[in-house]
Amino acid sequence: MYLEFRGINRGLESLHIDDLGVDADEAVAINSVLELHSVVKESRGALNSVLQTIRKLSPRAFVLVEQDAGHNAPFFLGRFMEALHYYAALFDALDAALPRYDARRARVEQFHFGAEIRNVVGCEGAARVERHERADQWRRRMSRAGFQSVPIKMAAKAREWLDENAGGDGYTVADEKVCLVLGWKGKPVIAASCWKC
Repeated sequence: MYLEFRGINRGLESLHIDDLGVDADEAVAINSVLELHSVVKESRGALNSVLQTIRKLSPRAFVLVEQDAGHNAPFFLGRFMEALHYYAALFDALDAALPRYDARRARVEQFHFGAEIRNVVGCEGAARVERHERADQWRRRMSRAGFQSVPIKMAAKAREWLDENAGGDGYTVADEKVCLVLGWKGKPVIAASCWKC
């Protein structure tokens, strides 16, 4: 018995089962970290198609990690206010982790968060690809697509790891309705969930 990792090096919308070369007797586990939100469109068809393709693989485990934010609102003001509060928490967390004028921090702020913020508040229609949604919305989507939740009972271990490796102060960890939610000073930031067919 061995473990083989196969990364997907193209858009999820063009994912096809044959591309993965999975044998019928193989156990499949899927790990999607901060990727699936980019398939959420206004029509919902693209995400449903990707989820159905994944479902055909009958994964024993499908780990979904996404930003826990409401950046998919149809109206600018709602997205702007949500982005303001969400990214304020992230920048506050950066303040605690890295000095203000650190080059690493500048790169993260400019190239990662800056690009996300511009897309969330500055783009409409097909140009907006940063469509982060709340954990509740992901739970509903996954259930409608035929997936069953698998409880993640790791809040205590996550808290312990944060205390040992990230200073712990300010970070919150909660086990909420089968999701493990990481937050900063009570503001949800990232949600992890596990699913099966």
